[in-house]
Amino acid sequence: MVNHFIPQTFYEALEYRASHPCYIMAGGTDLMVQKFVSSSLLPAFDKDVIYLANLNELNYVKKDENGKVHIGASTKYVDILASEDTPKLMKDIIIEIAGPNIRNMATLVGNIGNASPAGDSLVGLYLLDAEVVLASLKGNRIVPINELIIGVRKLSLRDDEIIKEVIIPTHNELTTYWKKVGSRKAESISKCTFAGAYEIENGVLKDIRLAFGSVSVTVVRNRALEEKLIGLKLNELNPDKVVELYKDAIAPISDQRSKKEYRYKVEMNIVKDFVLKMKGE
Repeated sequence: MVNHFIPQTFYEALEYRASHPCYIMAGGTDLMVQKFVSSSLLPAFDKDVIYLANLNELNYVKKDENGKVHIGASTKYVDILASEDTPKLMKDIIIEIAGPNIRNMATLVGNIGNASPAGDSLVGLYLLDAEVVLASLKGNRIVPINELIIGVRKLSLRDDEIIKEVIIPTHNELTTYWKKVGSRKAESISKCTFAGAYEIENGVLKDIRLAFGSVSVTVVRNRALEEKLIGLKLNELNPDKVVELYKDAIAPISDQRSKKEYRYKVEMNIVKDFVLKMKGE
């Protein structure tokens, strides 16, 4: 028999998590789809479920003294979108996630927990060096998002841990770029996604970041390749050369939404557009 537990405090949730194998649900917009059987049957949950949606102590967007933005596990997309502390890149991404009905239920932390390479918000979090706070009765630990997500729907999450919040450093010096490709203009699951960012000082590339979604088992961001571009003058940046540099960095697959050849071609075209915009062309 599957039990459903609605804790009154986060500590109660941690107690239950420590003693029961269970799913953790806030908005449920990903988990309910995963466990859907048919319109006439209940979702196929095979473990207990902890609901976090009602926990106000996890519902916040706030900036700390170091300028980092903290977003709680039960905070809905609509509230993240409305906050003046949310980085522009994340707002640009969130406004294209599903429709208003989903954004009123879904959470950013839920997108992390779902760990799908097609999760739109993940490319932004990778690009901005986000960290995730994992809580248990033993205490908290902070893990970079690229170390937390280790595969398709796979997390380096311990059996007694719950994702408490995500921490996003503020990068006001960066100019950001976001592109989502889907089968339609709105409420579409991504065929592929791309987020880019750069900083130029005196005509020289001081920082550059590229993150690709839906082209591997996790979001792809290659810091070693970024380092090869940092320090170049703008007139030395050639879109074709950047594409050549990244040609082996992604390995898309074919699925029901797109062929791998299509994904690869589209991502490389987006990279070219990103570089041209960086150069002001």
